[in-house]
Amino acid sequence: MHPDPVRESSVSDDGSCEPTCANGFVAVPSDVGARAKASRSPVRAARARPWDTPDRLPLVPEQTVERGRLTAALEAAIERPLTLIAGPVGAGKTMLMADWARQHRAAGRVTWLTLTAAESSAHGFWHALAPALGKAASAGPPPRTPDDVAHRIFASLRPARRPVALVLDDFHEADGAELAAILHALVADPSPLRIVVGTRIDPGLALQRLRLADELSEIRARDLAFTASEAAQLFERDGLALTGDQVGLLVERTEGWAAGLRLAALMLADEDEPAAAVSEFAGDDRAVVAYLISEVLDHQPAPMRELLLRTAVVDRVCGSLADALTGGVAGQLGLEELVRRNALVVPLDRHGHWFRYHALFADLLRSQLASRGDAAWREQHRRAARWFAADGLAAEAIDHAIAASDWETLRTVLVDQWRRLRISGSEPLIDRALDAVPTDVFEQWPYLQLIAAARSFDRDDSTGGDALLTALFARDLALIRLQRARRLGDVEAGLREGPAASASLEGDLERDLAYRAVAHLELGRLRMARGDATAADELRDAADLSRAGGARAMRDAALAERALLFAFDGRIHEAELGLGSLASGARGADGPAAADLARALIAAERGDIALAAAALARAARTPSGPENSSGRLRALHLSLAGARIVARGDLGAARRALDALDVAMAGWELPARCAALADAARIRLLPALQQEIAPAPAASGPELEIAMALAALAAGDTAAAGERAEGLVDRVGAELPTLPLVQALAVAAAATDGEGDRVVAARLAERALELAEPDGLRLAIADAAPAIEPVLAHLLRYGTAHRSLIGEVLELVESGATECGGTPSPLREELSAREVAVLRYLPTMLTSQEIAGELFVSLNTVKSHLKNIYRKLDADGRREAVRRAREVGLVAPGGIAGPR
Repeated sequence: MHPDPVRESSVSDDGSCEPTCANGFVAVPSDVGARAKASRSPVRAARARPWDTPDRLPLVPEQTVERGRLTAALEAAIERPLTLIAGPVGAGKTMLMADWARQHRAAGRVTWLTLTAAESSAHGFWHALAPALGKAASAGPPPRTPDDVAHRIFASLRPARRPVALVLDDFHEADGAELAAILHALVADPSPLRIVVGTRIDPGLALQRLRLADELSEIRARDLAFTASEAAQLFERDGLALTGDQVGLLVERTEGWAAGLRLAALMLADEDEPAAAVSEFAGDDRAVVAYLISEVLDHQPAPMRELLLRTAVVDRVCGSLADALTGGVAGQLGLEELVRRNALVVPLDRHGHWFRYHALFADLLRSQLASRGDAAWREQHRRAARWFAADGLAAEAIDHAIAASDWETLRTVLVDQWRRLRISGSEPLIDRALDAVPTDVFEQWPYLQLIAAARSFDRDDSTGGDALLTALFARDLALIRLQRARRLGDVEAGLREGPAASASLEGDLERDLAYRAVAHLELGRLRMARGDATAADELRDAADLSRAGGARAMRDAALAERALLFAFDGRIHEAELGLGSLASGARGADGPAAADLARALIAAERGDIALAAAALARAARTPSGPENSSGRLRALHLSLAGARIVARGDLGAARRALDALDVAMAGWELPARCAALADAARIRLLPALQQEIAPAPAASGPELEIAMALAALAAGDTAAAGERAEGLVDRVGAELPTLPLVQALAVAAAATDGEGDRVVAARLAERALELAEPDGLRLAIADAAPAIEPVLAHLLRYGTAHRSLIGEVLELVESGATECGGTPSPLREELSAREVAVLRYLPTMLTSQEIAGELFVSLNTVKSHLKNIYRKLDADGRREAVRRAREVGLVAPGGIAGPR
């Protein structure tokens, strides 16, 4: 236990009382800082004896401040059976009771008992009280129960004709169930006994019931507080000459708390110029800190201390705010318990919703919290700012956000409430908030600039307001110009605006992340239209920002565009990964057109022409106006993708694709890259329509080079085909994507073979197969058919590392690009399992002997199976059998099933 530095008297070794101060109701020794750490004296704890004679009452120093209002209040209070004097440590409770008791001692009406933990039981209480009740009370065995104690006290009081007062000081030291039962029994009896209880903590009595029964009088901390006139007397008797304003300032700062005023007097007494030091007195004064820690903070349980420290940053606190500041769930209960404990916590309303801390105590708590470090201090202010912001309390939210440097919360509050603050006379609050924001942060938040511009106009500073608005709209204009250029198809203008728009939004902390993603998405589309290698990076940034901003549709658009870019380049696996990352709703018919275009290209390269055509049809059905470049670019991509699919046999599809391309490109000044793509699509489509290809302009892109090379190869001009293809092959490196490189190698192989050099042709074809294998680029090689078929047959016969891929390419060549016509006729008879196994090797270049070796059967067995296969499929030979098998679904376009 700790000593009470404001105990009005102490006890020497011989049991006599010694005054501990010379002035005022509260005695605070000059060495309060050291004594605050000392433990309670054993003599002090042992002298639990009633002061029933004048020399046993606490001494009241001669130079005390007369506080007649309080003694009169106590005199009136004892008209009821129980009087409760409750207040924090150092409030002057004991001095008030002692002063009143001395006025009635001559009549023998007062019995005084200072309680300790020893008196918490019925036995202990009786043992301490009995000597004051006379010899008759001590006769007989001591009572054991609370009721027995009460009956013995009643018996000893029966001769009394006038009220007798029993003063129980330090009740909080002994408060417990047995002592509470004794008091309830005493109060309930209509005896002349009057009980006065002095305590720091509200006792465990049924106080509300006593109030309703009009059996309780109360003197609380607010009643014990010094008035300005009483404080002036206190300072005057200490020899301190203070003005009325200075006294008023100290009373305000201490809230009339007796110990606080006494500590202020001690501090001022040590100053050379006491009057000048008045304004410096606060809760972080050394003596105040020592006293409050030892007598208030250390007396609280650990959870209460943590609650006090974490909530000290706010000027007022409620239960839910306390929970937000502590991370707990019992803030309201904790605050109510602190009030009950008179721990310098003050309720602010009748409903017990809001509380505050005594000013000096709040100063101490904040200094203790600050000692934990700047991070802890800022974190509590940040939590407070966000709670007040969520509760719509702008002033407190802004103040705490500034203290925490939490500019995000400050911005949120200003954006939400600046209009209301502006018209409600709170302009200084807006200005304070804006002034607190660092310049670099302010420049990154356009909405703050808008608010600052409005405040500039409020102050008639039109120049400053105009300058802010100009800077504010510059970012939006850059993005709008970028979007406009892309929609008009002005790629070069868009690329000029793009970096400025992207850079202006890069540090924009206010705009939605998805809004910033727009710049990267538009720039990625423009770079893609120009064939810029950095397009993939822009589209990746757009997807990442959209994901972080929760803009799912924009994220899917960026992923789809990136997958399309990869598909055009032949990076099939990467394209598939991108498509797999799309939201579930974007993977079907309602997804972005670019996703279906990518699917069409992937399916075509893998040889699944039916799936490719279906995806292409879905992409064509997705709404998009042809009047802007979005629609035109999509039409161009559709034509280019469609050309690779339909140019191999479907004349109607080829015609429709060419007409759609002509409509989309009409009246559009195409960028160079797009013009090359359009020419490439036409060149791929025209041979399917048996139309002559007009002389092409100088090639400006790999797609056009490949289209011209394939056209020359189809026309039998192997020299021209080889020249164009070899020109692309010589550009090996990062400049040329995988797909056109594989196509160029395939054309070069076919052209070289046509010129009579099969060895070199085989080497070129093997290299093309090596590049095509990881992504399964079958169509890229099949495009060079039929000229490349002899080269592939040569590799199968004389050795290759890509036997399976060659078989799949040849199967695709056999199938044609699309299958047209009606429903296939049914089979005459189902094929057996062994016949199906043999059938699936027929699209390859393997001989019957080699097929037998693959299946580990004899050549005669294979020939027998072939005879049955031809009969059941109604086929004249191997090629016809493959075609019929594909019609009825026995052979998939995607490759060979079964053993290799």
